[in-house]
Amino acid sequence: MLGSHGLCRFCLIFLLTIVFLVLLFYLTYRPIKPRYYLTAFSLLLNSSSSSSSSAPGAGAAVASFELAIKNRNKELGVYHDDLGLSLSLPPFNSSSSATAVVPGFYQGHQRTASKAGFFILSSSSSSKRPWPAVANGSAVLRIAVESAVRYKAVAWRSRRHRVSLAAEVAIDGEGKKTADRIRFHSCAPRVYCDVPFRHSIIAVVLVAFAALMLSGRL
Repeated sequence: MLGSHGLCRFCLIFLLTIVFLVLLFYLTYRPIKPRYYLTAFSLLLNSSSSSSSSAPGAGAAVASFELAIKNRNKELGVYHDDLGLSLSLPPFNSSSSATAVVPGFYQGHQRTASKAGFFILSSSSSSKRPWPAVANGSAVLRIAVESAVRYKAVAWRSRRHRVSLAAEVAIDGEGKKTADRIRFHSCAPRVYCDVPFRHSIIAVVLVAFAALMLSGRL
């Protein structure tokens, strides 16, 4: 009986140690979504497009932007797929007026990446141009980001998690954004725990149940 009692005690201590290690692993490697910010934006107007009465097909305009992408994970790197950006002019229920692509890249843990690019607004979108509002300093544009990310821990990589973000950008009479830094907000469901994170939770429940069963026999 004494030997059986000691064996049960050893098994209980072992299982509780496993529970602690699994919880520590989960809290350390639980993925946190990156944050996306618009740090710079400038709409460059030519002479024909800056007039309030510009006719359709009167020319094109260029909008430059800069993104800041922050990886808040302490132990996880992030693989970013190509970022597809779209610029929409009022009304926002219409199709986008211009698109841009930022090439995919890898981002280390607790790093912030800066990515720049351009939108080319062609003459086909002239009917939706907010030049009068820009001249009055009251234009609001919408920028959307579509991509996917994978998390990396040592040699393990997660599946792809969709990124769907959008932000409204108010610009002044010079075509520059009025806010200092604009955060993009998600348009997609939250990121759920991935393997092995989901398996870690199941393991914790099973080990805790086994520990309770053994403690009842002591």
